[in-house]
Amino acid sequence: MASMKEVAKRAGVGIATVSRVINNSGYVKKETREKIERIIREIEYVPNEIARSMTRQQTQIIAFILPHSNHVFFSQLLYHVENALYQYGYKMMVCNSGSNKEKELDLIRMLKNNRVDGLILLTSNDIEQYIKPNLPIVSFDRRFKGLPFVASDNYAGGQIAAEVLLKNHPKKLLFIGDDAQGPLSTIETEVTKRRLGFVETLEKYHFSNYEMIEYPLADLFVPKNYIEQQLEAHLDACGIFCISDMVAEVVIKKLEASGKRVPEDVKVIGYDGTKSYLNFGRTITSIEQPIQALSKCLVSTLIDKIRGRETENTILPIRFIKGETA
Repeated sequence: MASMKEVAKRAGVGIATVSRVINNSGYVKKETREKIERIIREIEYVPNEIARSMTRQQTQIIAFILPHSNHVFFSQLLYHVENALYQYGYKMMVCNSGSNKEKELDLIRMLKNNRVDGLILLTSNDIEQYIKPNLPIVSFDRRFKGLPFVASDNYAGGQIAAEVLLKNHPKKLLFIGDDAQGPLSTIETEVTKRRLGFVETLEKYHFSNYEMIEYPLADLFVPKNYIEQQLEAHLDACGIFCISDMVAEVVIKKLEASGKRVPEDVKVIGYDGTKSYLNFGRTITSIEQPIQALSKCLVSTLIDKIRGRETENTILPIRFIKGETA
């Protein structure tokens, strides 16, 4: 098996120079670097990742903690985050917490024990006391004291949804989302602002005939049966704003199974803009989050945090997608 020593001998340099090239650390002349890289390819030398990580106290692994990777938006976000991390030489470890607090704390302990180099964190659990500002963590859709966070402009998304539905002079409107977004929740995330932006815009225009359907957080990210049962009592609504496109899909199918036409009788707006198509071939009218830009920002912010640079909070603009359901 080829070794670093053999690479150094063939290149006529010291082992330390080869190490700097492999680890991309320290200055090495361009000609020397290219020569070493060519020899590495020729003899098929593979660096010992375990030894490297022990020497540098780095694993080149970033953990992404999120509730469920099977959510359409999260799966797309993971794809782009992984690509962005690869550009920096990092690999990604996906951690589905299922909103389990203890599981999330285990993963934070992994970071403290140097088993991963950093975390991208998405949670609605009460773990503030375990998050220290010095840790290489960037939060998505949640503010923690002393840590940078990245989000889209959820409040503006709620505003836009309300304004679009109000243009049709509705008699009754609904908001449908999980109970982490409602007044019963003790933890406020940036996603909470979708509801706030929606409700406060309705009140700004003196529209008071609206209701909230909140479903309990559970293993099922979208509890289809619960939403359908609750919707039965609100089939008189003229417009519905849903917390996600996945919820919007459940709502549209239930409405049409109940004899309602979408968008003629009921206009439905989702959130995320995942460009998902329903089984009957229509796109969901939605508030689009800039998934690729969010991913790049999450990664670049975390890399800055790892390297000891200044970081800041970032809120990226959203965009209204004129689909076929509103």
